[in-house]
Amino acid sequence: MDLSTLNLILDIVLVAASIWMVIVVRGIGGIVGRSLTLIVGGAIVLGVAHLVATFAGPGQLNLFDGPTNNFVHRLIVLAGFVLLVFGFRQIRAMND
Repeated sequence: MDLSTLNLILDIVLVAASIWMVIVVRGIGGIVGRSLTLIVGGAIVLGVAHLVATFAGPGQLNLFDGPTNNFVHRLIVLAGFVLLVFGFRQIRAMND
C-alpha cells in the first residue's frame, strides 16, 4: 500500500470520526449542546479540509497547484479552529 492510499484512508477515517461525533452529541440541549455543536462542526471542517487537500491538489482533480492547494487547506483548517474556539468559549461562559 502506497502513502497516497494510506492518506486517503486516514482522511476518510477523520471524516467518519467527525460524523460519529455528530451522532454522539445529538440530542444534548442547552448551552452544552450548542457548544458541542460548534466543536463538532469544527471537527467536521477539519476532516473536510484534509479531503479537499487530498483531492483538489496536483495529481487528483488538479483544481489547484501545490502552493494554492496548501493555502486553501490552511484557510479551511483556520475556519475549523475558529469553530472550535467559539465552542470552547461558550463552555467557558458557563463558569462566569
